[in-house]
Parts: sequence; structure tokens; C-alpha cells
Amino acid sequence: MDEERGETPEGEAPSSGYSRRDLGRIAGLSAVALAAPLIVTNQSPSTRVPRPSGWHASDILVIGSGFAGVFAALEAVRQGMSVTLVDKGTVGWSGLSPWASDSRPFDPSIYNRKEWIDNLAINTEWLFNRGWMDIFLDESMEIFDILERWGCHAVRPFERSTVFRGLLEDAGVALVERVMVTSLLQDDTGRVNGALGFTYDDSHAPCAPVRFAARAVISCAGAGAYKSPGFPNWGQTFDGDALAYHAGAWITGKEFHDTHPTFSKDPAASYDGWRWAQTVKGAYVMVGPPEPLMGGLTLGNAVNVSQGRLMRVPGGGPGGEPPPEPGVPRKPSPHEIANRNYVGKGFLARSDLTLDFGGPPEDGSVPEQGFRVGGATAGMGVHKGEGVYCSDYSCGAEGVPGLYAAGDALGSMLCGPLYPGRGFASFGSAIQGRRAARSAADYVRKAPASRVDRAALDRKIEALFAPRVRKEGFSPAWVTQVLRNTMTPLHILYIKDPRRLDGALASIEYLRSRVVPHMVAGDGHQLRVAIEAENMLLNAEMKLRAGLFRTESRGTHFREDYPFRDDANWFCFVVMRKGEQGMVLEKRPLPDAWRPPAAMAYRERYPRVWPGEDVQLQARGIA
Repeated sequence: MDEERGETPEGEAPSSGYSRRDLGRIAGLSAVALAAPLIVTNQSPSTRVPRPSGWHASDILVIGSGFAGVFAALEAVRQGMSVTLVDKGTVGWSGLSPWASDSRPFDPSIYNRKEWIDNLAINTEWLFNRGWMDIFLDESMEIFDILERWGCHAVRPFERSTVFRGLLEDAGVALVERVMVTSLLQDDTGRVNGALGFTYDDSHAPCAPVRFAARAVISCAGAGAYKSPGFPNWGQTFDGDALAYHAGAWITGKEFHDTHPTFSKDPAASYDGWRWAQTVKGAYVMVGPPEPLMGGLTLGNAVNVSQGRLMRVPGGGPGGEPPPEPGVPRKPSPHEIANRNYVGKGFLARSDLTLDFGGPPEDGSVPEQGFRVGGATAGMGVHKGEGVYCSDYSCGAEGVPGLYAAGDALGSMLCGPLYPGRGFASFGSAIQGRRAARSAADYVRKAPASRVDRAALDRKIEALFAPRVRKEGFSPAWVTQVLRNTMTPLHILYIKDPRRLDGALASIEYLRSRVVPHMVAGDGHQLRVAIEAENMLLNAEMKLRAGLFRTESRGTHFREDYPFRDDANWFCFVVMRKGEQGMVLEKRPLPDAWRPPAAMAYRERYPRVWPGEDVQLQARGIA
């Protein structure tokens, strides 16, 4: 019986927080994840809740060190603020920023602003935030020039980490690495005045609480996914959304999804499909305006599969393009031909750029990866399309003074409900990071100092380390596997039906209420996995509730029972926050000026066709 409970045989020292039997059970849990809860004995529980030592105090705390975090921290210093930057991993290496190689700066001397906006309106099905896109068009060339001055154009994407780190150190930013932030601190009026985290790497010292005192906090914690194989975002688990939600902020964009693929040759190899991002050097520029229809990350493949069409599409290039056939000339698309007309004009006259015209690399350097396979980013939202909701352009969290967000932690809806083509993500993050820092600095200058609620802090520390102290409970690895099994199937996350969504929601609610409070962690790394599982489950409930709430189909949100766009009722963003009885969801209508022209026919507005859409339109008398 003792062995079945996972206890180490007498005289045998455990090699980790779980016994050998527990580790063996975890290794094979995927086959039985839904059938048998994995309850394990914590072989090395903490005998007490560790106490924090000292504070990291500054005017502004920045969480995350990707494009948004680096630009936020450096701009805050320029605004005269003292800055602490904390990262769950290593500065410049965490999240998706090391993979960001594309850029699409808008040069007004060669591009037509109206053409960009009109194309984006069709591609994003009119639901993108035009205010944020105007800011992108105004400031993207400036970001391009700043990155060149910093030396980022002289190195490969992965090598930017050393550039970013040097800039931060030279600016006097205090860097705190390998610390996971788990909650925000607030005074009795709700103003954010710091954060709590912990050191999870206990290979040299026991994991311990880490406290941050700050007059304002900027969340640049990035996006998240459900740790599916095939895409390099395993460290991102919606931490920023969880921090903001529990502080009382509104969250948006959860009904829409990223659809990056992996490839059939080695589908679990997160890095192999991104070799080009590790080798390209210099400024990699997408030439020309975004297309009105093609080039985006849509639900097209998922819909085809749901209709019984496998659609085995070979791919492997930066945009998933198939490798060229030996000896067969490739015929360029009309879009590529038109984009070549920009060469030699404006900033594209420079000789040190790597230009992408919308096709595969011209040197033929597309690796053979087999066919495209969906689900690599299961759970991840559209770049800049999910996260903290801001009702203006200050990057401030509505209703939570002192909290700001930028990049993929900010639900700006820069690109709306689907990503319309490569080149917007990294520069959008940089622009928003800089803007968040300016807003936060202005807030710090005006807001009075506030006191940390020590009793509330002690309660947060006790709750944080409860899995370490608990002697028996659920394995976080099992919880994560059940989450994946529940959320990642095609017919739950992408092809939606209310019965299936309700079923998945019941499972997620059970995990959040009955399992999460009883997870165990034998060391700091397992504690991190437990908190990540909790954050991913919160996100899963958000996605399911938002998917049920929006009763139409648009962008990367497809409801089989509502397979049409409904401008009359759903030309809006969906926002949610923590209420006394659970999640509260609301609509935030968009300006009438952003709507499609009334004289434009439906199919002209929405050229992508959903299965069953035409029948529904005919029944409703919509032309």
C-alpha cells in the first residue's frame, strides 16, 4: 500500500520531490489522464512557508523582457524613473521575442496609408483597433531606426538578447531573472503598488518569496499557450492575464486564436520549423502593404479538416511556404510582383536589408519539413489581440490604477481577430512598451505614495507556497495533461458548438475548483509548473466563456450554430473581469466610423465563406 501511495522504499533517497513510482506514473499519464486522477505523495514537502528577504524597490516594475519589456524599461529610465525588470527566464531570451525576425515598418514616402487600412479592414474582418493601427503606422519607422542605432540589425534574432541586456545594464535597470511573478500587490484603494514572486530554481538555495515595491507596474509578460509541442512558447502560460484578472482588470480577445502550424516530419520539434529565424541576419523586412485576403493566420485549414478534407499542404518556410521543386521555376503571385515595385524607394533603397516580397526565401533555403500540422499554438490568442483591456491608448488597465500592459500582454486588438500577415508583432510590442512607460511615468509623478498591506502580503505568500507544504495531492503534470486533452481538440478550441463548449467548461471548472487547491510541488520547479497550470486553467475558462458569449463567427472564432458575421449585434470587443460570483462578460461597442460601409455587399465585406453561412444568410434575408 505504501508503494502504491508513491512513497520511497525505506533506505532509498528520493531524487526529486516525487518518488520513482510517481515519476513513472507521470511519464505514462497521457493515456489515462482523463480516467484516473494522479494523486502523489510529496516526498520533500517544505516544513514551513519560507520568508522573503528584503525588497526590490523602484518607481516602476516591468514584468517581462521581450520587445515590449525592453522598450518599456528603457523609456521609463529616460522619463527619470528608477526601474526594476523581472523575468521568469533570462533577459532577452524568454517568450517569443528571440524568434521575431520580421518587420513591416510603414514608410509614408512610398506607401499609401488608406490602402493599408482598407486592406487590413477586409483581412481582419473589420474588427481591428484602428486607433492602435494609426499609432503603429505613425511610429513603426522610428522603431526601425532605433533598433538600427542599437545594433540589432547587425545581429541574428537570437543575438539581440546580448544587445538588449547591454542596453538595460548601461541604463541602470535592475535586472531580476528566473523569478516568476505570481500576484500583484494593492493598497486599500485598489492601487497597484508592487508584486510578489518566487525563485523557482532551488538547485543552489531553497525557493523563496521575492517582493517588489513599485509606484506602478507594467506587465509585458507576453501571451501564452497550453504547452503544445511544435512552437517555441512553452514558457508562456498567460501569467500576465492572471495577474491582471485577479487584481480586478478587464481582459479581452479570448474568443480568437492563433493558428501557427508545426510540421509532420518532426511535429514536436519546436525549433526545427524556425531555423530561418535563427540564421537570418540584419533587418528582415516584409515589403508592401498587407494583403486584403491572403497572408493571414486564418481557420481555413481547421475548417477544411472539420469538413473531412485533410488538405495535406507541404510547408517549412517563414510563412509555412512549401519548398521549391528542383528544376521547376516558381511563378510569383501578383502580390509579389507588385511589391517588387517598391524596391529602391524610401528606406527600401538601402542595401543592408533582407527583403521578403510575400513568397518563400529566394535563395531556396526552405527546409524540408513535410506537411503543415495544426495545433502548435493551442490556446494562444492573436498577437496583440488578447490580454489586458485598455479603453484608451494609455496602455492602462481599466479600473486598476497603477497597472499598465504592453505587447502581447495588452489586448490592444492591433490586428483584430486574426493575424493579417507577418511583421506587426515585434514593432507593435516595442511601440506599446514605450507608450506604457510614458503613461506609467506620468502616473507616478502625480499619484501619492501608498502603503503595502502586510497582512494581505503574508496571506499571498502562504497561498503561494501551499503546494510545497502540502504532503499529498494532485500532480501539476497530470493537471496540465488533462487541460490539454480538454482544450486542444479541433472540435473544442477551433470548431465551436455550445454543447461541446459547455462540456469542456464543466471539466475546466471542476479542475479549477476541486483540483487546483490540492496540487503538490516537491521543489521550486514543480511549484512553477503548478502555478502555470493554474494560470492556463483560468485562461481556458476565459476562452470557453468568450466562445459561448459571442454568438457569431468572425476572424478565428467559428460557431457552427452561428456561421455568419453579425455586425448589428457583434461589432464590438468582448471583455471580462472577476466578479463576486465568477466571470463577468460584457460587450464594448466600436465606433461607427470603423464599421464597413453600409452600401458594401455582405460578400464584398466578408469574402471568406464559413460552412453553412450562405444558407443562414438567405434565411435571414442578408445580401
